[in-house]
Amino acid sequence: MLRGTLAFLLLVACAVAGAEVRRHLRRRLGISSPATEALGFLVLGVALGARGFGVFPAEVLESLRVVVLLGLGWIGLMVGLQVDLGVLRRLRPWHWRIGTTVPLLVGAGVAAAAALAGLAPPECIALAAIAMVSSPVALAALARTRPPVNRAAMRLLRLVGALSGLPAIVVFGLAEAVWAAPSVASELSWWQLAFCGPALGLVLGYAILALTRGETGHIQLLTVLLGGMAILAGASGVLGLSPLLAGAAAGVVIINRSVLPHRILAAAHSLEMPLVIALLVLVGASWSGLHLASSALVVLVAVRLLALAGAGLLLGRVAAAHGVQLGLPSIGLGLLPQGELALGLLVALTRWIPPSSGLFAAVVVALVVNQVAGRWWLARRLFPVASGPGPRTPGSPQAEPEP
Repeated sequence: MLRGTLAFLLLVACAVAGAEVRRHLRRRLGISSPATEALGFLVLGVALGARGFGVFPAEVLESLRVVVLLGLGWIGLMVGLQVDLGVLRRLRPWHWRIGTTVPLLVGAGVAAAAALAGLAPPECIALAAIAMVSSPVALAALARTRPPVNRAAMRLLRLVGALSGLPAIVVFGLAEAVWAAPSVASELSWWQLAFCGPALGLVLGYAILALTRGETGHIQLLTVLLGGMAILAGASGVLGLSPLLAGAAAGVVIINRSVLPHRILAAAHSLEMPLVIALLVLVGASWSGLHLASSALVVLVAVRLLALAGAGLLLGRVAAAHGVQLGLPSIGLGLLPQGELALGLLVALTRWIPPSSGLFAAVVVALVVNQVAGRWWLARRLFPVASGPGPRTPGSPQAEPEP
């Protein structure tokens, strides 16, 4: 008990200090490298884990389950807060179609390859959900330093990346309900469990709205959000589910029904990075060696890269059919970076696949490789140093609202 308490306090210190160092590097020194930052926190976790100084207990993800559940709920909340229906309604229909089709096609390709590689059905679905996720964080970081060669291509990549999170969470949530059904009360079937997650999120979303009505202070909003996510995480843990889907449902309610959504967004963002850093440190501390499931690594790196390249061809053709010339044949590779949601799905997967397995280590390595490779492609092809602003193409979604 004492060691678990000390590990919790150390994790809080790492999360707060890491967030402050990251903020100092970005605001004062202008240094921004999401891939390097994530790798640094993973290495810190390895150093503090059983393979390093042994500060964290061996089963750290289980010992600090409360932090894991809260972090997953917060990641789901942030995904839901991006689903502003008022903004999405102003998108063109083909933006909707391509933004949801590309992640689903990538996920289907990865699931098929994983099945051919002999992985079990739960592993295939989990890898498909992780592969669907693309993060626009690296793209946004580069966009702050230099202009893209084609702004239409940049906008479409940001659009697809923003829309990829919700279908990935839904696919993972449905699969998780099927896996969890045998381990909970026998009167609950998998479809009832699948309903419980979103229903819980909707109820808590409206409860948070009621409690924050008339509140404008940052501390008050953050306190209510934190309390609501803690309740949601605890209820999801009792059901045997991760709070990702429930948190996303709560976020959708809050962003679309709140009177002052920008204040709630600011409050939610203030705690996002410390929780993500805590999860990164925990994942690193759970590292159990260099034993990798090679089939999972190949599927998440090589097969996903090929699937994204094919999806990029589709994206270019659909855009050209609507009068938007992208000028980047391999534009799908700009979706390689994955971000915190993929990390959250990996952590949620540890309830069914232990961190000591080679699959866990393979996914960690794949996320790092995809992040580094994706940022390299974006810097070389979409944001070359010597480039100037790209031409404004007819029908370009430059003026379109972004989700």
